[in-house]
Amino acid sequence: MRKIDKSGLLATKYKKWLDDLAANGKTHPKYNSSNFKYYYDIVASLIWLQAGLCAYSERKMQDYRKCAPDKWLDGAFKQFDFSGQLDHYDATLKNNKGWDWDNFFLIDADVNVKNKRDNRPNGILKPDVTTFDPNIYLEYKLPDHIFVPNRNLDFQTQEKVRHDLSCLGLNFEPIIDIRKEYLAPYLTDIEYQAQTADQARVKLTQFYTAFEMAVIQVE
Repeated sequence: MRKIDKSGLLATKYKKWLDDLAANGKTHPKYNSSNFKYYYDIVASLIWLQAGLCAYSERKMQDYRKCAPDKWLDGAFKQFDFSGQLDHYDATLKNNKGWDWDNFFLIDADVNVKNKRDNRPNGILKPDVTTFDPNIYLEYKLPDHIFVPNRNLDFQTQEKVRHDLSCLGLNFEPIIDIRKEYLAPYLTDIEYQAQTADQARVKLTQFYTAFEMAVIQVE
């Protein structure tokens, strides 16, 4: 999981609508998924800002360049097919603030349906928080290819991290298998000096945080 900067919201019509709601003290209309007129604007913005990756697992979902700024028209994006699902980070906000930009991420569909669901993270691994740094909270364990809490954290913080790791699907078993199969050839080549870490980096399309934490252990 890497830090995500969500400040560059491309959906300007949606942003104006949100700002107007806040200025007038109004609650959000009921969340109704893709029937809402700004739904695809939100999704396209997230695809671009998340570089086409699942916000939590960093599994690649699509080519983010298809949602680049030059593909937009007057702050809106047309309906389109995409991989993944729109997730409410804090599901308890869904009733009254169901369209809040700060609560949205685009994530792997299996992670959402089979793992995240309505589970409530405590916020310590929320990737768009300005203070979030994966290197502070996480370590990567080889050869298991799983994330674990950073051993330098106090026990209480480690428990919070452990809860969010489970809640957000970073160690969802199918993701572990995919991540391991994807990264293992790169790490083996680096370990035996068949290629450098920099050479591997330019080829990567997913699982960047796991790679950076793992490569330190094999170099």
